[in-house]
Amino acid sequence: MLKVEALLEFEKELKDLTERCENGAVIVVEGIRDRKSLEALGIRGVIVEASNKPADLVAEEVCKVSKDVFIFTDCDRSGLILKSRLLKAFECRGVIPDTKKVEKMLSLCRVRSVEALAVTYVKTLEFLKI
Repeated sequence: MLKVEALLEFEKELKDLTERCENGAVIVVEGIRDRKSLEALGIRGVIVEASNKPADLVAEEVCKVSKDVFIFTDCDRSGLILKSRLLKAFECRGVIPDTKKVEKMLSLCRVRSVEALAVTYVKTLEFLKI
């Protein structure tokens, strides 16, 4: 459950992310549950699942679409390893992905996984009956 201040900050971050995605930004996630979580938050646009693909291939495909890239991985060992590989692959192509947005959103929700973002947000809204 989010406190009101955290909820407002989360919604600000979510609005910014939504707008950037509407303007062509691409989000790279680990897998389908992460993609579904972001879609449940109202994110539309290109969301690429990266867990079963080589990081170089993901970066190559994404860079064809946009230079505005977010990496949304979990804070567990596998997520951190994937994030590191993706960062190197993108940086080799001259693209510096945003990894701060997910860190801030996870911190505000006090969760460690992308798929928990939507659950926490929805539960907070239901509790507050917004």
